Amino acid sequence: MKILQRFLLGAIATGLMLSVTARSQAAGRYVLNQSPQTIERYFGRYWTRLTLTENGVTRVTYTYSPAGLRRVFPNNQINRFAITFVENRSQQISVGITGGSDPNGFAFDRAAAFRLYEYIFGYRPPIWQLLSSTPTQNETIYDDEYCLGDGVATAFGVGGVNHNVYGSVFTLHYDTRCEPPHTR
Repeated sequence: MKILQRFLLGAIATGLMLSVTARSQAAGRYVLNQSPQTIERYFGRYWTRLTLTENGVTRVTYTYSPAGLRRVFPNNQINRFAITFVENRSQQISVGITGGSDPNGFAFDRAAAFRLYEYIFGYRPPIWQLLSSTPTQNETIYDDEYCLGDGVATAFGVGGVNHNVYGSVFTLHYDTRCEPPHTR
């Protein structure tokens, strides 16, 4: 009887460990607030490193190979894939994309944001909700910010009829307004 109990307890413990491991993998990977060493495990060794100090805050920006992003956005040119660190913790991810089938530029929409998020974090974002849309000085270009959920927001400048990314750069960063529960 004791052998059967030990076997059952072992089987249950093994099942629980496999379940936790499967859930951890399904939850994606942590990218924001991580060290450069952790980020290197996800995206490979950095290509360049730039350190800037402004108002007493030192920001270190690492650029990484855009090869993985080229698979996500095959019809576009990826000009930049960079992560900025403050106090050795990742704070912002920036991606520069140009070209493609649209002659007016890269249209950053929900589908594109979801593909980027899934590439970076390893799972689809839970929401797509406008946080702000602020006109710039000439009022034809807007600075948009959307919540993607789980503490992540995306920001980019848009302009024109198709709301194409202006300047071809968009970012992902932490924002408390995007923390669960997603009631917005």
